[in-house]
Amino acid sequence: MFKDQITLVLLCLLLTLSVKVVGQCNSEASDAQCVEQITASNTFLKSYKLDGARTGDVEFSSVLVKDTRYYLNLCEAGEVSNNVVINVYDTQRKLITSNENDHSILPELSFNCDKTGVYYFVFKKSSASINCGMGALSFRR
Repeated sequence: MFKDQITLVLLCLLLTLSVKVVGQCNSEASDAQCVEQITASNTFLKSYKLDGARTGDVEFSSVLVKDTRYYLNLCEAGEVSNNVVINVYDTQRKLITSNENDHSILPELSFNCDKTGVYYFVFKKSSASINCGMGALSFRR
């Protein structure tokens, strides 16, 4: 009886150690990949993490400054990604730009900010297989 209990405990411990946790996002590789995509003439501003635990649209906001060109690079698990649609909205929630063009999705988005204020970035996953990704926001004046 005691031998069976020890065997059961060891089996449970072995199974626990071998199970891969799904839904957690280790985005260090994605962060580094996206930051590397920013050219020397751009200044890194902020990163936005997209993980498998979030469902549906994911929204982030940031204050942007007039007369500045902003760039968003997209990555998924360390690779350039074209599986995420980004829509950029101004303070009044008017669509400013998107990286979706004629049913194709571009891995980078750039736009000029015409008015200082809060802008909203809405990330829409186009593939259910995305578990870990991020967007890197940079700017150039």
